[in-house]
Amino acid sequence: MKQGIVVFTLCAALLGGCATQGKPAVPSDTAKPASVQAAWQQRQSQFARMSSWQLQGRVGMQFRDQSAAFTLSWLQQGKDKYEMNIKNPLTGSVMAYLQGTATDVTLQANGKTYRDADAERLLQSQMGVSLPLGGMKYWVRGVPSPDSALEQVKLDAQGRPEMLQQVGWLVEYAGWQGNGWNALPEKINLSRVAENTKVKVIAKEWQTRY
Repeated sequence: MKQGIVVFTLCAALLGGCATQGKPAVPSDTAKPASVQAAWQQRQSQFARMSSWQLQGRVGMQFRDQSAAFTLSWLQQGKDKYEMNIKNPLTGSVMAYLQGTATDVTLQANGKTYRDADAERLLQSQMGVSLPLGGMKYWVRGVPSPDSALEQVKLDAQGRPEMLQQVGWLVEYAGWQGNGWNALPEKINLSRVAENTKVKVIAKEWQTRY
C-alpha cells in the first residue's frame, strides 16, 4: 500500500485543504433550550443551516495492520462540495489532495491523479477499504447524517452526543470546544469492528458560516 494513498485514507475519515474564512458566524438562536432533547433537536436544526465550515486538525488511523498519521485541512461548502489537504505532520508538505462534488471526485497523491464519480468508490478502488465519507461530514461536527437511520445515540447534559452509531460505525466524542449545546467537537473517535478500522480526530480549529 502506497504511503500517500494510506494517508489519504485516513484523511477520508476527516478531510480538508482550503481557503481561509473569517471568524465563525454566530446564529441568532443561541438561547439555552428547555431540555436535553430540545437541545439535541435544536443542534441538528442549527447545524443544518451552515453554509460552509472548515476544520483544521490532526488525524490518526489504524486499518488492520496499517497505520498512518497526518494533519488535515477540510473545507466543506454546502452539502456536497469540498476540498481536503492531507499533510505530513513533521514537514508540512502536502501528501494528498482531494476535491469533490456530488458527482465528480479527484484525488492527487504520489504524483498521480485519480478520478471517479464517487469518493467512497474511489477510495475503495485505490485502497481496498470502504469509509463512509458521506456520513463523516456530519459526524465530525457532532450531528448524525440525515441520509441514514440513526441506530443509537447517547446525549450528555447539554444535549450533545457522547456517542452515536450509524451504518455500522461507532462515533464517540471525548471533548468539545466550548460548554454549550452548540459547541463543536474537539476529540472524535470513529471505529468499525467489522473492518477493524479506527480513526481518531483532534480538531485544532473550527470556522463556520451560516
